[in-house]
Amino acid sequence: MSQYRHFSQSGVTLIETLVALFVIAIMATAGAIMTSQAVRGARVVEAKGGKSTSLSIAAGMIRDDLGAIVLRPSQDEVRLEPPTLFEGYAPRHDGRVMAFVRNGWANTSGEARGNLQRVEYRYARGALVRDSWSTPDPVQGSPASETVVLAGVSGLSVRYARGDRWLTEWVSLAGGNVPIPQKAELTFRFAPEEELKLLVLVGDGR
Repeated sequence: MSQYRHFSQSGVTLIETLVALFVIAIMATAGAIMTSQAVRGARVVEAKGGKSTSLSIAAGMIRDDLGAIVLRPSQDEVRLEPPTLFEGYAPRHDGRVMAFVRNGWANTSGEARGNLQRVEYRYARGALVRDSWSTPDPVQGSPASETVVLAGVSGLSVRYARGDRWLTEWVSLAGGNVPIPQKAELTFRFAPEEELKLLVLVGDGR
């Protein structure tokens, strides 16, 4: 009687190898997608964090300026318009948003000057810009200090109020009967459907 010996086969088949390679490929693809999403998410968080910081700095600067307003008549360096205590627009055709005199300007360099300065805000080329002069009455050619308060703005609208009466233009002439507003509301528009409203007291808000 012939004897048959049965040998066990311990190797893997071609089908098993292909299945294993297919599973590894799926896992590698999923890992790449997750890594890409994580990188994009980190960039979005970083961008939003940077914008939040910029908005906070801009709001602080505007609040500081309007909180230190002084009822001192002033004109721009061209002097084609009468002296005003406050000018507020929504903005104006030339981009001007606000103009006024403020105090509390630190004199760290010891210059021979007072602590009052004329401040103007304007909207230009997608940015809110602050111009300031070292005197309330700058003459033509006086150097101005320019600061970009907030960039990347696609639209800006401003209104002013005393009580519940809101206006998009508020001019308080020197010697006139229109007091300065109590508050100002600035609406910044960025990407579509993304905007920020900033409510600021003018002076002490009274």
